[in-house]
Amino acid sequence: MAEMNRFFPILLIIFLSSNLSFSRQQKQIGTIDSIVHDHMKIKHIPGLSIAIIKNNEVVKKGYYGNDNLEERTRVSRQTTFEIASMTKQITAAAILLLQEDGKLSVKDKLSKYLNDIPETWKDITIENLMNHTSGLRDDWNEPTDYFIQNDSYEKMAIAQQKMPLLFNPGEGFNYSSGPFFLGLVIKNITGKHYSYFLRNRIFLPLEMNSTFVYSTDSTNNLAIGYKWNSSGYLKGTYIPPSAESRADVGVVTTLDDMIKWNAALKGPQLLNSQSLNQMFSTGKLKSGQSIPYGYGWYNYYYRNKLMYVHGGAFRTGFNSRITIFPDEKLEIIILCNLWDANLSALTAEIAAKYISEYGKVSLLSTKPDKDKFRTQEFELLFTDLATKKYNIGELYQKINCSGFDIDELEEILKGFRKLEYIDMISFGSNPKTIYDTKIAKILYYKAIGDEITYWSFAISSSNKLIFITIED
Repeated sequence: MAEMNRFFPILLIIFLSSNLSFSRQQKQIGTIDSIVHDHMKIKHIPGLSIAIIKNNEVVKKGYYGNDNLEERTRVSRQTTFEIASMTKQITAAAILLLQEDGKLSVKDKLSKYLNDIPETWKDITIENLMNHTSGLRDDWNEPTDYFIQNDSYEKMAIAQQKMPLLFNPGEGFNYSSGPFFLGLVIKNITGKHYSYFLRNRIFLPLEMNSTFVYSTDSTNNLAIGYKWNSSGYLKGTYIPPSAESRADVGVVTTLDDMIKWNAALKGPQLLNSQSLNQMFSTGKLKSGQSIPYGYGWYNYYYRNKLMYVHGGAFRTGFNSRITIFPDEKLEIIILCNLWDANLSALTAEIAAKYISEYGKVSLLSTKPDKDKFRTQEFELLFTDLATKKYNIGELYQKINCSGFDIDELEEILKGFRKLEYIDMISFGSNPKTIYDTKIAKILYYKAIGDEITYWSFAISSSNKLIFITIED
């Protein structure tokens, strides 16, 4: 009894501490629910599922709204969503598995696996297709009639080969439908549709038992996709199954299975360490200039935090996003059935509840500018971007714009007039590293144009501009 009395205060402290921790966690989860509900209301999202993983533990799984508005069925663990371009990282993993098997090298020319490609394509490599440096266009920018007319893999491949390259392979960066051709490479090597390889080498080993490549025969539990306009909800646009099942967009999955996918990327469960390093390492142009993309992942800083991220928005009425904050050991996965859902904003709001100093730059006030010459240089750059001075092949030779293309930058910076200084973060003796370059400082500015936007500029100790990123 004396022993019990001696340890009782310690036990009481442990009990109270654990209950306080549990209370904080419950309050945080309640806050996340409020954030999600508010965002769904603002964006008119019918249904959504979300997972938050912190320190390798799933701290939140949530299912919200309807997967079918007409039948009023609720989103659940069984609900599957089309993840569109998030498919690209899974297809990239398949290519890396084939490389581990000795069946190919990412440095191989595409012509080794596909016959009768145009002469201008002769220098395109597998890697160029994986990191969007091939010069190919993104045929998902084409109207839906394009896919209805080209209703087979063969027709879509021929149609793309008739389009001129935007730049010579390896000399520029342009997000494209290149991974569609990776599916054809997988078929050429294995003798079967790429979906068989994904199932046997990825989905089954990881027990992703509710994940598949889109097929009209495999739509059980698939949510209905929607669009929203001032008149209300519309069902997502129909496209032929041949387009919906491509290797750049074709995967359908559940939240639980995406959690398994995320876990598999943290160790040798699926890929060896060399392959994982390749997947998350950003590419380089022939000039040596870095790009913000690896094999199926964007890689850049946002609000002073490193992120690996990819989304998928599909005209069939779906949107998805997976974000990894490697330094904070935080991952956020969101799947929903609305095309224009702005899941990047929702991700940022949720991340701010788990990461300190992750507030909105737009909430900070401007300050007197102590280096007006540097600001003037940034203003000249923004004037060039706003007026589309660089063509699509030149842009990433000049500056890493964290994934934006010339048309997006022209639209965002329309009417640009000036920059107003907000703040600077200096890393001193502990610089951040990205794109093989050490970041000495990140500066934040308010851009004044037709719209007000907020930007960060990362510079090295020699004042070299490493990248720009839009904030908030």
